[in-house]
Amino acid sequence: MKRLAAIFVLAVLVGSVPAAFPGISRGSDLPSAERVAEYLYTHASGGPWQSGPNYSWSHEAGLVRFAVPPTVRLAEGMSKRERAISMQAIALINRALPFDQHLRFGPDAPAGVAWDWKGGLPDVPDGQIFIEFVDGNPRGGRPGSQALGHQATILEYDAQQGRWEKKHLRASAVEMNSVFFRDRPDWQAVSVLVHELIHGLGFAGHPGKDFADSIMEDSWFRLNGSLPDIDMAALQVLYTKLSEDTEPEDISAQSLGAWDDESTDITGVLGPVSFGVRHANNVSVPFTSGSEPSKPLAESGLSKTRVVTWRGELLGLTPKLRTVAGTATVSVALLTMCGTAKFTNLRSFPVLSTPTRRGGVRWGDGTLDYEIRVGSNYLYSTGGDAGVVSGSFYGDNHRYVGGTVERSDLTAAFGARR
Repeated sequence: MKRLAAIFVLAVLVGSVPAAFPGISRGSDLPSAERVAEYLYTHASGGPWQSGPNYSWSHEAGLVRFAVPPTVRLAEGMSKRERAISMQAIALINRALPFDQHLRFGPDAPAGVAWDWKGGLPDVPDGQIFIEFVDGNPRGGRPGSQALGHQATILEYDAQQGRWEKKHLRASAVEMNSVFFRDRPDWQAVSVLVHELIHGLGFAGHPGKDFADSIMEDSWFRLNGSLPDIDMAALQVLYTKLSEDTEPEDISAQSLGAWDDESTDITGVLGPVSFGVRHANNVSVPFTSGSEPSKPLAESGLSKTRVVTWRGELLGLTPKLRTVAGTATVSVALLTMCGTAKFTNLRSFPVLSTPTRRGGVRWGDGTLDYEIRVGSNYLYSTGGDAGVVSGSFYGDNHRYVGGTVERSDLTAAFGARR
């Protein structure tokens, strides 16, 4: 086990926004290599698994993944809320993975495609994941299923083992019951969609009651700015350490290689919102957390003729683990629910060092500028500089916002106050 030194960060805010409280990080405790290997093995074993009191299923042995990062396509005709929920679910998965393994975005997919999941999803092209909200229960699930993820895998027969085995993950699809989730809280739809997307990325089973902290065991696990630690670690191992197909007997703690079970964290705190980046096992993971508003931003009671602005701080790490800090400004025109996310005065500091009010050297040209759109209480970038911005509004009456900026040269998180 390798332990990384903790760093201590005071996020300093500028202008009229009060300074954040010191964010003191001792390093996050992460799942051990043994626990991650056990989780991976349960998915590779083929089951059987229970889902409800009267339903069980199994699949062929093996753990598979996409050979290259898949392209996600949302079905045409999604509501603004469903699109925002989908973007947030994808963002949470991408936060767990290195940038070069992020899910990519493609053009909208045709709606109402008759996905023949028993026939291997013939209408979903290789290397793609389709997401659709449908008016009713998904096809092929157990009675009462409100969401379902399908994998299209290539199988081979292993004569030595005497079994069919998964050898390649070709494509996936997720269906969500639009009627069922329409009147439920956003976080429930996001959590269930994340669960189904992780199925679609290769984890076909449920890991069991010993993994009650996993969203793959409990699809209603409430997510708050990041995946559960065990799911995050397993995704990272599958897409950075294992081959495209892995037999269950080849999974062990040793197959994970060198493993850190404690991270180095850079953290800022602003009111009820925490934000920052943690680094372990060669992956930097941005995170946010806070209490969600009771209503969507569009129903906040703030004047729809206004452009509302939140100001705060950004903290991040470069691929070489230099610390980056700067000012964050998020503005939204409530009439259109579109706006901007701007990050200015970006400065770089030595490796894993604490940013200061003054000092550092300019990072890049010192500025990042994105166009954003808001659906319900989630924001996501629609244009601007390279990279992706995603986030959530927090606190009473949307007083706070927190989010992440992910690029090939920067992994960062921000918090800001209205």
